[in-house]
Amino acid sequence: PLSNDCFALPQGVAWTPVDQALAALRSGLHPIVETQHLPLLQSAGLVLAKDAVAERANPPHANSAVDGYGFLHAATGQGPQVLPLNKGRAAAGQAYCGAVSPGHAIRVLTGAMLPKGVDTVVLEEDCTITDAAIAFHGPLKQGSNARAMGEDVMIGDRLVAAGQRLRPPELALLASAGISTVSVYRRLRVAILSTGDELC
Repeated sequence: PLSNDCFALPQGVAWTPVDQALAALRSGLHPIVETQHLPLLQSAGLVLAKDAVAERANPPHANSAVDGYGFLHAATGQGPQVLPLNKGRAAAGQAYCGAVSPGHAIRVLTGAMLPKGVDTVVLEEDCTITDAAIAFHGPLKQGSNARAMGEDVMIGDRLVAAGQRLRPPELALLASAGISTVSVYRRLRVAILSTGDELC
């Protein structure tokens, strides 16, 4: 007789209990522990297998946050300040090779590495400028308009912990700290198990 049951199986065939099916799946599945070293740009979306540690400071050197004039703070004081200008300038990517003597200033542009003898920058808008000197009203706070080396990240700082997925923000952070390759877990492989003979 018909069973009148849409879930009925042929005689002699039985459903596999859920607990047994899950146990069988678990016995065949294993966590992925295989790691690989990949270039940073090829690691998007993967999971970090080892803590990522900064290989360089960010900023890598003290630099100017503005266009202005750099000088040694200790050589200035309150009231009107007049500082003779060194020839040349410091620009991003074009470091000034010499040193700036105390009581002198040099033209610095945004992002420029601060030359030796410079720890403070005055905004160009706050200066009266001639070919030979600048004048401004002091005092300025030491370190004004300058970013210290490692202000964001120091060498050896842990940037991203193992187990974290590498998204664009993490990739940008790692690149800024000099990391070009990372240790990541192998990408997952997916298998589709199809049951039944409907396609046949």
